[in-house]
Amino acid sequence: GQVALLVGDVSGKGVGAALLMANIQASLRTRFALGQGLSAIAEAIDFDIEANAPGPLYATLFLAIFDPASRRMRYVNAGHNPQFVLRSDGRIEKMSSTGMPVGLLAGHGYSEVEVQLQAGDLLFFYTDGCVEMENDREEFFGSERLEALVAAAGRRSADEVLATVERAISDFRGGRDLFDDATMMAVRVG
Repeated sequence: GQVALLVGDVSGKGVGAALLMANIQASLRTRFALGQGLSAIAEAIDFDIEANAPGPLYATLFLAIFDPASRRMRYVNAGHNPQFVLRSDGRIEKMSSTGMPVGLLAGHGYSEVEVQLQAGDLLFFYTDGCVEMENDREEFFGSERLEALVAAAGRRSADEVLATVERAISDFRGGRDLFDDATMMAVRVG
């Protein structure tokens, strides 16, 4: 009856980064199936990457478990950008980092945080490619612009919020080439 909500981003590009993310995904599936806690999962992946990754690779991860019955969400933010809870009254709460990226200086540990959600709240998850997108003048899209967009579009459906943000990022980028992936996920709490 619970839902896992995950977003991550591996450092680097190419085959090595893709293989690392595939390994992280496999590890997450196994560890969730075993019922491990979020802090323990992040810590295990942290040590796995340090021990097995070729070269200086690491990943940022946001791991969350949402219980629809109680509307409680537990999360660990391993060095990922602050993710958002847009409250039904329009306030944005940031879910900031609770530990370092996994695989980067392993062994510092991770804190798990619990958030009480309400019907109508919107969860917005994203990778750094959204805020580090550059325009033709070499300006970043930025987290402030993203936060304002999510807040302005927040009363719409999750799909409409994603479409609004995607359109704004694309318009901002203009003719500039993509240098990083921009991944987003929005979830409306019922």
